[in-house]
Order: sequence, then C-alpha cells, then structure tokens
Amino acid sequence: MEELSGIDFKVGEKYENEKGLFEVVSIKGDQMVIQWNTGETAKSTVEFQRRIQERRLFEKLEEEKAALSPVAKVKVATSRGPRKTFQGFQDEDFSNTISKTRWRTRVQLGGSVLPHLPSIRYDFNSWSAKRQNELHWADTTHWQSKQSAYPARFFARADETSLAWGFYIERPDQTGAISADWESFIKWLREKKNEQWLRSVAIEDGLVIYDAQQSCFGGVIKPRDGDWAVEGSSVRNKVSALGAYIESWPSTSWLDLMIAKRISKADAIARAGAIVMDMGKLFDCLLPLYEAALAHRY
Repeated sequence: MEELSGIDFKVGEKYENEKGLFEVVSIKGDQMVIQWNTGETAKSTVEFQRRIQERRLFEKLEEEKAALSPVAKVKVATSRGPRKTFQGFQDEDFSNTISKTRWRTRVQLGGSVLPHLPSIRYDFNSWSAKRQNELHWADTTHWQSKQSAYPARFFARADETSLAWGFYIERPDQTGAISADWESFIKWLREKKNEQWLRSVAIEDGLVIYDAQQSCFGGVIKPRDGDWAVEGSSVRNKVSALGAYIESWPSTSWLDLMIAKRISKADAIARAGAIVMDMGKLFDCLLPLYEAALAHRY
C-alpha cells in the first residue's frame, strides 16, 4: 500500500471524485471547501476526500495488475468452470416480497460485493434477510455470535419503486435485549466531530437517514451545511445535533435506523452490473460507522 501514501491536497489544484473534477478552494485544518466544474461548491473534510483519492488509486492499481496477468484470469475461469455472477437488477427483483427474486444469494449480489469490502480486520459475508427483499453484509464472527444481539450491518433493500443500500443498525424497544452495537454507535454519534464527518459523507454521496419501519420516526433526515433537514415531520424542520435528535425518539418503539443511498427502480436497473461497485464504494466509505458499532468488542 506504499503507492497510496502521501496524498496531499493543495489549494487551487484539481482532483477527481465520483461527481467529477473539482478544485480545492480553501483548506483550514481538516475542513476544506471544494468546487466542481459546474460551479457547485461543498464543504468537506481532508480526511474524507483523502479516503476517496486513496480508494480510486487503489482501484486503478488493481485494474492495472489484473490487466497484466491475463493467463491467471484464464486459469481461474477454466478451473472453476462456468459460474453465474450478478449482472444487474431485473424488473422482477423489485417487490415487497421475496417471491421470484434471485438477487439476494451469495452467487449473485451477495458474493459479488464481498471482494469490495475490507478484509484485513473483518471477515465479511452475506445473508439474505428473512421474509424481506433485502440482503445483509457483516463480519461472520460478530453476526453469528450469540453474545451480540441485533448486530450492525451493511444492507441492500429493493421494494416496488426503489433500491436502497448503506448502513443499518437496530435499537430494540423496551421489551427487547439491550444492543451493545447500538449503544456503541450512538455514543460515537454524540461526538461532534463524528457527526460532522457523517454529514460531510452524506452530502458527498447523497445519503438520507430514516426509520425503515417508520414505527419510531416517519420522516427523512437529509444533510445540509451546518445542520440536518427533517422532511415529512411536523415536529421540526432542522436538527443541529443528530445523535440527540435520534435519542429523543420514543424508546417504546423499535427503531430500524438506515443511513443509505436511495435511487429509483429505473436508475437501479440502468446501472446493470456497475451497481456492485456503487455498493462496495459506499460500504467502504461508511466503514467508520460499522467500526463504531463494533467498538465494544475491542
């Protein structure tokens, strides 16, 4: 990984992320302002943008290595025989039930995303959700441990009109067991610097925060510069402290908190197999959330 070290942003120079070429307008400490060629500007952090640059460079290096070893690729393909891989979502995959859906298996989307997940600290695998048109990725040991109730995970969920993927964590109601993952995560989110980082990521990737079952909160939280906008709620229209706001939701109701990217059914189908990379990039970006939830283990 020596090739990835030494990435240093400079004011006035141009770089590239998923949204395209941008120029660094200003840097103050870990805070930076960037501007794309379209004229759109955004506040971000040096750490977050550095992670993007390192990831893009790593992917480029991996592609170059793969291109230099065609013999090895042929050998793998012939030794293992034909294998079905995920080529993209189909119309029948979008449903509120699991009938006729095939995308949730490990030989389809589940296994296709795994190579894009970090493997140094965690042993990720995928599991289809029970009775839900949904797929989960999590560390195998933590997921299967009986000592960890309601483990945090990455997810992808399809319904009749859209596809969502991102980070998923549960807070049980008062009748359920205490979730160590939730307690660890919400403690992390109370820290102002962590919330600022999450807001920067959410702005960059167009993420929203919501309660999947709407049993605790029926609105959608979207990031803005300096605060969060609450849509579809009659209580308030902006929030400055996200952690405190989430903790104010009634503890008598179960909370399925999702921090996710959501796109339309049509857009998801149009992405074809590229959706695998889309998911892998976001899961890698949101890894600090997963690490925060599992911090109690270490």
